[in-house]
Amino acid sequence: MKTYQGSCFCGAVAFEADGDLADGTMRCNCSFCRKMRYWDLRLPDPSGFRVLRGEDMLAETPPSRPSQGGSDHMHHYFCKSCGTRLWTHGDIAEMGGEFRAVFVPALNATEAELIAAPVAWLDGAHDNWWNPAPETRHL
Repeated sequence: MKTYQGSCFCGAVAFEADGDLADGTMRCNCSFCRKMRYWDLRLPDPSGFRVLRGEDMLAETPPSRPSQGGSDHMHHYFCKSCGTRLWTHGDIAEMGGEFRAVFVPALNATEAELIAAPVAWLDGAHDNWWNPAPETRHL
């Protein structure tokens, strides 16, 4: 396990996250992840996350409508100054309950760590996160 530093592009928001890219990352085919090109590292313990600065610069993406596959159980945060995606937290029973995931590109990880990080492609478009997405080339 490592403690990663992370931040937005403009530096207004900074955080720390305890996890390990080598343990795997996740991409999903749900409408949010597809549109946002979201790539996350789910932290093994949701409490292994700390905002270091910029809480006043955070904005939350409004939940999508249920007709779009949306849920008010997930909260996606970004910097309201530069727009960088930062993290998500939520509580979904099918995903093991409470979780926190950080946006991999917001981590100050090395290029080698990012290249080596395994990616699991999940089928969130069908609320089937525990199974692989049937197609990933468009993601």
